[in-house]
Amino acid sequence: MDSLTFQIARCQHWLTQHALPRWQKAQSEKNGIFAEGLLSDGREFSDDLLRFRVQPRQVYVFAHATKLNLIDGHNQVLAAIKQGFANFGSPSSGYRFSLYESNDSRSEALNLYEQAFALLGFAWHYKLAADEHSLHSMEAIYQHISTHLWDIEQGGFFLIEGNAVNKGQNPHMHLFEALMVSYEHTDNPIWLERATQIYQLFQTHFMQSDHLAEFFQADFSLDSDIGTHIDPGHHYEWIWLLSHYQKLTGVKVNKTIDVLYRFAQQHGHNDNGLVRDEIYANGTPLRSTSRLWCQTEYLKACIALWERAPSDTRRAAISHAVEHIFVYYLNPALPGLWVDQVDSVGQPLNEHSPASTFYHLFLAFSELLRIANKD
Repeated sequence: MDSLTFQIARCQHWLTQHALPRWQKAQSEKNGIFAEGLLSDGREFSDDLLRFRVQPRQVYVFAHATKLNLIDGHNQVLAAIKQGFANFGSPSSGYRFSLYESNDSRSEALNLYEQAFALLGFAWHYKLAADEHSLHSMEAIYQHISTHLWDIEQGGFFLIEGNAVNKGQNPHMHLFEALMVSYEHTDNPIWLERATQIYQLFQTHFMQSDHLAEFFQADFSLDSDIGTHIDPGHHYEWIWLLSHYQKLTGVKVNKTIDVLYRFAQQHGHNDNGLVRDEIYANGTPLRSTSRLWCQTEYLKACIALWERAPSDTRRAAISHAVEHIFVYYLNPALPGLWVDQVDSVGQPLNEHSPASTFYHLFLAFSELLRIANKD
């Protein structure tokens, strides 16, 4: 068994034997809400903060895992869709950021980010159950976003409903992802047309001459305070998304991918090879810590690049990316859990496992399983 074959088998074993069975139990039987996360000893986080984004992300994980015959997650998906989501809002009224014991304006906020993941969750439920209600929910979510968050003057969506000031690359990116998934699961071209609007925003505003910008004012000028703060992980995430968009549309994205890859490779890694959390636009480090999600996005980018132009070097890069994830994040944790963040030399900073990270891990590992037959 060669290195990549070993890594793929290793990821499948970790998912089926450890992670999926463990997280399958981390959902309330009373209200269908998935746990916010698991502590390093396996106990659930206290439930004083429950973020909505965790709910559709876990729906994605268990719906996709069920479709891949890795586990039977029908009950988990159904409980979340039928009960859990309703605690946070509805498709037509929007989903609030979180349920929080000391209720504040932040927990009640209706953000683009949460609505994008709601769309993803319903799209995966529709894929799993072919439920017409989810199809209607998907359209209702998009109509809500278009009505309450779209900037009719400058284009693009605002970050927060009722706050016509700031825009961000990241929620647009996740909406782009959700729209492509919606197209794939429904075969309705309207979803791909909507995804293309986001692609055009990306090309026109988010992509700078040599890097991807994150934070903007309403007119898409860079945010005066944090406009130079850059996420290398998002550079890698867009490489995967753009490759996927090309598969769906035939639009050539080679030049943009080259620019994203060059910048992230040049400035976005620590000496141990891990992707940094944040840098400045001039390439200097801002936060030399490394979250797990940044590494999974790098893995997805490595897979996309190998598929675009197969070579032994790119094949080896996939294996090395998986190895780093196990060495620094999975092996130090209980089976099925992960260390969420390490410092610049790879020592754990946050040993607990937020549930929101499972979406990143599962998507990256499912990409490995997808290419296993090609390799």
